[in-house]
Amino acid sequence: MTKQTLPNDKPIMGEIVEKWGECFETYCFKIKLPVKVQSANPGQFIMLWVPGEDEYPVGIAGLKDSILEVGIAKMGPGTEAMHKKEVGDLVGIRGFYGKPFTPPEGVNHLLIGGGFGMTPLKLLTEKLMSNENKQNIHVFEGARSKDRLMYLKWLQDFHDQGKINFHVCTDDGSYGYQGFPTVDLEMFLQESETPSVIYAAGPEKMMKAIFDLGKKFANVIDMQMSLADRYMRCGFGACSSCAVDPTGWRICVDGPIFNTEKLEKISDFGVYKRLETGEKKRI
Repeated sequence: MTKQTLPNDKPIMGEIVEKWGECFETYCFKIKLPVKVQSANPGQFIMLWVPGEDEYPVGIAGLKDSILEVGIAKMGPGTEAMHKKEVGDLVGIRGFYGKPFTPPEGVNHLLIGGGFGMTPLKLLTEKLMSNENKQNIHVFEGARSKDRLMYLKWLQDFHDQGKINFHVCTDDGSYGYQGFPTVDLEMFLQESETPSVIYAAGPEKMMKAIFDLGKKFANVIDMQMSLADRYMRCGFGACSSCAVDPTGWRICVDGPIFNTEKLEKISDFGVYKRLETGEKKRI
């Protein structure tokens, strides 16, 4: 029997069947689920439990034949513990949680990410490429240096095949152009008259800059951004640890993907986020 989703009350144990170093301090894992599950939607997340260490939200990079793919960047003790796991080890998984990206037809799809934000955008890229109607897909990725670019070869290969347009940059100029993704994005929006939708994931400060830029262009008909970097504890709305001001929307159930209309109502977007204690911390 194929399930719609995984259990919410407790994690199921999946076996790591593949592990590789993707880029600087970032490992990717493929995890065999013990049940058949319908395909996850881009932008959704799981709660990953590393036994004896921690449980935390992780974006979904892929799901096929009950094999889940995730990308984990080093960010603290919990992610460091996951980095030490090897093929054959077991980890716990709950999900899938949250509202996904909702791409319309007949637009330029502009995917912009940095660091760990590339994980949900990888699945979104796959979904768009699999559409029977050819989509106009542009992926913008930025990082401090070449060795920090996620899915570089994967994206470059699809660019070379003409399936996507890959715009890549680094702060130090070690790959692509030197600068930030917003530079190429702004040039594209200035030259294109086709309606565009922006999808962004990654550091919130970066997304706020993208959001402010997108509002300047009438041809940007929507922006969908992932706030999955915020602190989340339960994953299904019970604890409200991830509520945003002033709406009270819980990122885990009302997001993590929010569109332009909702982002404009979130006063703390790009300004501050809450710690585990509930204390505000400037972004």
